[in-house]
Order: sequence, then C-alpha cells, then structure tokens
Amino acid sequence: VLARAGRADLSDLRYFHDALLDQTPSPLAKAHIAAALAIMGDRARSTNAFKKALDAIGFENTGDYYQTPLRDVSGVLALAAEAGRTDLVDGLADRFADLMKEPERLHTQEKAFVLLASQALLKNAGPMALSSNGQQLENLKPAPSFSLDAAALEGGVSYRNDGDGPVFRTVTVSGAPASAPPATAQGFTLEKRIATREGRPADLSTVKQNDRLVVVLTGQASADRLHPAIIADLLPAGFEIEAILKPEDGGGRDTSGPYKWIGEISYTKVSEARDDRFVAAMDIRRQRFTLAYIVRAVTPGSYVMPGAVIEDMYKPGVVGRTAAQSLKIAAAQ
Repeated sequence: VLARAGRADLSDLRYFHDALLDQTPSPLAKAHIAAALAIMGDRARSTNAFKKALDAIGFENTGDYYQTPLRDVSGVLALAAEAGRTDLVDGLADRFADLMKEPERLHTQEKAFVLLASQALLKNAGPMALSSNGQQLENLKPAPSFSLDAAALEGGVSYRNDGDGPVFRTVTVSGAPASAPPATAQGFTLEKRIATREGRPADLSTVKQNDRLVVVLTGQASADRLHPAIIADLLPAGFEIEAILKPEDGGGRDTSGPYKWIGEISYTKVSEARDDRFVAAMDIRRQRFTLAYIVRAVTPGSYVMPGAVIEDMYKPGVVGRTAAQSLKIAAAQ
C-alpha cells in the first residue's frame, strides 16, 4: 500500500528481501514484497521475490482460518499483473484454475482474492473469438454470459474457442431440487434425534397438536483443529420453538437437571430460537458436543422436517448434515 502511494522505504524493502524473505513461508507475503519492490523500481529483487513466491505456492497454515493455496495463488496472480509481470500471469492462471473450487465451497478471503485474480486476468485478456453451434458470435464483451433454459439444454448447445488464447468457462445450474439433500459428513458428523420430554424416542407419524418434544443435536469434528462453527436446524411449518435448553438443564458430572437423560449439554457462543430455525455458534475442536431445544406442535398437517446442518464459518466445504424426515401432526382432540 505504501509503495502504491510512493511512500515506501526502499531500504526497508531491500533489507526485508535480503534478510527475512527466506524466513517468510507465505507466498502471498513474498508476492507483496515483490510487487512493492517492482513499484519502487528494484526490478532485480522483485524478480527474485516473485520466484520465491511461486516456489512457495502450496503452503498451508492450518492455524489460519483464512489461508489456503487458492487464496495465495489468486493474490500472487493479481500482484504479478499489477507489477507488470505478464510473463508470470499465464503460468499462474493455470495453477489458479487447478486450485479453483466450487463457489459454494469458497470462504470470504478466497472469494475476495479470486475476484482480484479474475479482474487481473480480464485486464490482460485479448479479444475473444467464440462460436455457438458453429455460428460466430459478434460484439462479445469481456466475460460474456449466456443463459440457457431447459429446452435449449435438451436440444444441445456447443461453444468453440476460435481464438489463440485459452478461454475459461464457469457453469452455474439453478433450480428446485427434486428431493431433499442427503445426509453428509465432510469434516463434521452430525446426528439429530427427537424424543419425548421423558427421553423416549418420538414417533413423528403420531404427533398431536400441543405435544412438546425435545430435539437433540450431537456431533463432532473429524480434524483436531479449531472450527468456528454454525449449527442451523430448520423447523417444519408445524413446529415452533418453545425453549432452548441450557447446560444446567442436562446431566453431567456436576449437573442433574430436568433433562439429565440428554447428558451433558454444551456451552455455545450464541444460541437463538428464530421463527423458522434453531441457530447456534460455537468453537469446536474434536470434542463431542450436544445441543437441545424444545418444540411444540402447533399446526396440524403433514410436513417435511429438513436436516440439521453444521458448517465451518470460514471453510464452507467442512460441513455435516442430517437426513430429512417426515412429520405428521394430528389435530388436538
């Protein structure tokens, strides 16, 4: 930032490069030094720092929520483009494409740096020549988009790159799923059970209006690292949350609350009873956790009960989900 403003101390930059760069494991940090040296006019040291940044791509700091190889290569690509190192951009673009994830798996840092890298690639891109179903497309803007409905997809659509350079594509499919998402465990396990207030398993096909049930969520992280996690459990339309159970309501070594059959109830940073869901935030390592809340059956009918979901707030690909269930509520006699 100081170099962009012409206010960086070149002697400090040179000292950092000469004495400390090899002790800096982050490729993004090395690239910041490289870009600053380029802006300040020291091209030789900048070239060396960029080489070391490229060599370090793949580094992972498991103690940093935000650092990933994708974030780093995106940042290095954007900095190389800013420093005028177009000779590095093509090779970095290939590594960027190799490390790219599905959009829903990107955390906030990755999203921001991917946008910076994409902007840099667009600025360095030449004119695009593209054909659709054999017909050349005219007046293409940078990063053109095409929307296809079901009929067009069924008929078949093809695109051909008529230019000399590579063309990258992103395909997004939207629609209503035909069935509920299945249970999954990708870094988290999560279980959901529904019981009577006495702790017996509840029969969800024979619930009556005004019945009160206890929803118990238990889970565990697979990796022994800190996960700032969100747990969300959507309610079927026939349920309303009556109370969230606290640690003192459960049972443990020092606790014998009214719902001691649940066992030890975990502490959370935040837990909320919203109109349509139960939400909790907590820091999880590898220890098993248990959360619970009481629902009341309020509206007769047949419903789908969505699965509960747990997700690492900074790594959305680390997720667990329970299966959906069916619920039938009969009118009160």
